[in-house]
Amino acid sequence: MEDIFYNILWIDDEHETLTGTKGRAKRNGINLIPFKSLNSGMDELERNYPFYDGVLLDAKFFENEDDVQGTEDTYNVHRAKERLLQIKKKFEVFVLTGQAEAYEDKTFKKAFTNVYKKGSDEEIDRLFSDIRTAAAKQEDTQIRHNYKRVFDVCTEKYIGEFAGQDILNLLKVNDDTNIDNYFNAIRKVVEDLFIAFNKFNLLPSEFVTPSVALNQTSIFLAGQDQYENTDAVYKQHKHLQETHLPKQIASYLRSILSITQAGSHRSEIDNYVKTIRTTYLLKSISFQLLDVLIWFKMYVDSNPKKENWVKVETETEEAKHNEVYICGKVININPHKGFAFFKPDEGGDNIFIPPHLVTNHSLIEELPVQVEIEEYTPNGTNLLKNRVKCIKNLID
Repeated sequence: MEDIFYNILWIDDEHETLTGTKGRAKRNGINLIPFKSLNSGMDELERNYPFYDGVLLDAKFFENEDDVQGTEDTYNVHRAKERLLQIKKKFEVFVLTGQAEAYEDKTFKKAFTNVYKKGSDEEIDRLFSDIRTAAAKQEDTQIRHNYKRVFDVCTEKYIGEFAGQDILNLLKVNDDTNIDNYFNAIRKVVEDLFIAFNKFNLLPSEFVTPSVALNQTSIFLAGQDQYENTDAVYKQHKHLQETHLPKQIASYLRSILSITQAGSHRSEIDNYVKTIRTTYLLKSISFQLLDVLIWFKMYVDSNPKKENWVKVETETEEAKHNEVYICGKVININPHKGFAFFKPDEGGDNIFIPPHLVTNHSLIEELPVQVEIEEYTPNGTNLLKNRVKCIKNLID
């Protein structure tokens, strides 16, 4: 079984000289993340509180990181406690101090019940034991340890710490309230994953810049042909077979995106969730996502072949010459089904914009654009209609 480490935020203006304490904490399964001052430490905790399992304070420390020696004040430890009470996650607070007036003061010990003396081996052993006991009771800590391999991927080396907070919230879902927000959180984690593919040179930059093209990226990584009517920018790379996604991982990603992507299918999902009123669909794709993340770390750590794709011609010179782009603007974006309409500047009927173009180009109401139009036959009909084939560029 892998060793369990607890992340403890530590505020002590002298922490740089206390290397022995840090090393001793490591040997006791405690990772001390140090700060010199009230504001730097508490700002970090307020931003990233799900990451931490406990709080360790000195009895006297700086208010700001650039304060000079001699301005330390016991008032700051009380201010830290006040700010801790405003954080959603509740922490047991520990104080490690060499200040006799704090360690021996009954009033101070009423405000802070867990006070330990610097320089005493016995006291420090008791401190670390108590920290581990308290931290192990934290719900967030238990989840992170139970799903350690998942949260190992949620670091800046791989997909980023913000993804870890989204996953933590997903694993705590126990009712159908705000289900839509959780579907969006899953989609955001997939975006972080695809950005990480690019970071490790496993995906061309065009798929994540200026925004992440979720559907096209999943298709490219799986080694399948790109959608027939997609923008040419996504067709100009052919992914070579050696680094295609395993079939199971590719299947998971298509399943996840089919549920979480905005578009016509999404309204059916929303209606289904509202009708059945369970979290099982959400949990099923959440666990598929966890498998994908664990696989991703194993894959990256195996040092796969980088930039394993070739450039391909996507259109002939004659086709390029015949392209006709029309100026106009985006109107009537459907928030549920994801499609929109294009209103030509030159007049005439409004033209349908498919959901994947709305998503890939992050279209908004009244946005000026240049588009190419194509004719198509809707499924189940013999009617010939027009739609936007591709968006050449956004007009400033």
